[in-house]
Amino acid sequence: MAGETATQQTSLTVEKHGIDHIPEDQRHGGPGNQFTIRFAPVVYLAAIVLGGVSIPLGLGLAGTVTAIVVGNVLGSIATAACAVMGPRLGMPQILMGRAAYGYRGNYIPAVLTSLLYIGYYTVGTVLGSKALASLTHLPFVPVVIVVAALSILIATYGYNLLHFLSKWITRLSIVVLVVVSFVMIFHGAGPGAAGQLSGVKYWLVWLLEFTIVFSYTMSWAPYASDYSRYLPVRTSRKKIFGWAFAGLFAATTWMMVLGAALTTVSVKGGVLDALPAVLPGALLQIVLITLGVSAIPHNSVNLYSFALASLTWDMPLRRTLTVILTGVVGCVLALTFGGGPNFQDYFNQFLFLISYYIMPWLAILCLDFFWKHRGGRDYPAPDAFYRKDGELGGVKWAGLLSFVLGIVVSIPFMATNLYVGPIGHALDGADLSYFVSFIVAGVAYALVGKPATRIVAATDKATAAP
Repeated sequence: MAGETATQQTSLTVEKHGIDHIPEDQRHGGPGNQFTIRFAPVVYLAAIVLGGVSIPLGLGLAGTVTAIVVGNVLGSIATAACAVMGPRLGMPQILMGRAAYGYRGNYIPAVLTSLLYIGYYTVGTVLGSKALASLTHLPFVPVVIVVAALSILIATYGYNLLHFLSKWITRLSIVVLVVVSFVMIFHGAGPGAAGQLSGVKYWLVWLLEFTIVFSYTMSWAPYASDYSRYLPVRTSRKKIFGWAFAGLFAATTWMMVLGAALTTVSVKGGVLDALPAVLPGALLQIVLITLGVSAIPHNSVNLYSFALASLTWDMPLRRTLTVILTGVVGCVLALTFGGGPNFQDYFNQFLFLISYYIMPWLAILCLDFFWKHRGGRDYPAPDAFYRKDGELGGVKWAGLLSFVLGIVVSIPFMATNLYVGPIGHALDGADLSYFVSFIVAGVAYALVGKPATRIVAATDKATAAP
């Protein structure tokens, strides 16, 4: 296809655009690229590890798998819904929030999202480096530096190279995952597969696994339109949603179910100890290479989106320079914290914390796009998103206060190692705050926000996506 050929031809050209609107004559690609750009970044150790969290707690393989599937269905729906917004507005995901929060009000979610990106970049650098260090028997420090350097280089080139590499990583990963899955089925689950819980305790642990899975998969929503904004405006929304959902759901569920099955073999040691126990030597090396190499485009996605988010809160640097500086900072963080024995615990806490702001942000963004502005048809001209004053300038208090209210009301429901609210404590650590903040923020914004009344131009109607 012409769009795919154009992407390949320009993949080694440094992207010129930052957060500016992508004109229609520069759009390219098809909805199928949403599958690979959602699939490839998930293929690294984090998803495998998260899939096995509840096995040592006695949930069993069947209960863990159901929690994984339900969590990934909901998280993939959230991300796919955001991917639909990209072609209509032709701008990054976080910048779209200026319509709901105002130019300056949008600084708050933009800064929080920047922390999300650098956190995931650091996590990906650590886990990818551990896989490669285990394979090569090289010291951890030089491997981290190499992984970080390659991640920075790819992110510097930008959108087209990320899509191009994602296609090849996806193809390679599917072949490897099919082989590993057959080997795992032939080997059989271990003693951890049997559930040890019943009654209320069972459902509390199930909810814990579900929450961890959902918070991970849903956290891809702030990235979504960053990687769909170059699609032509008339690209089918149903196809964008379907391919984005399929890519993210397939990758997260496949990786996490494998992680759960592997953890049943080595309940105390976890996935890293189970891998050599299940996989023969040659296959183990291939898997470690895949997990290590796949972490690099995962890291690059985070660096690229960090640069777009930082430009949204007016960080006074070019996209390429921001990628380089952020990559260096994340590399230092990986070297500082990545070798510690409690890294996985810190990672789980990190996942919980980011979810607290994403859910109310997501509720307001979706209402603003699909309800208030009728699927993006009633937004003002693109240049309004880039003016500090005017229709979308300043602070839009309806959106910002709904966002804050959603977080505040959810505090009693929170349950992390850092803080447990009274309701979270009563539920023995089960955390329902994500859904509380989503509902409260959404209802508040629906009550105080008003549908747009802008008259839609004939050209807007002509370019409306089917």
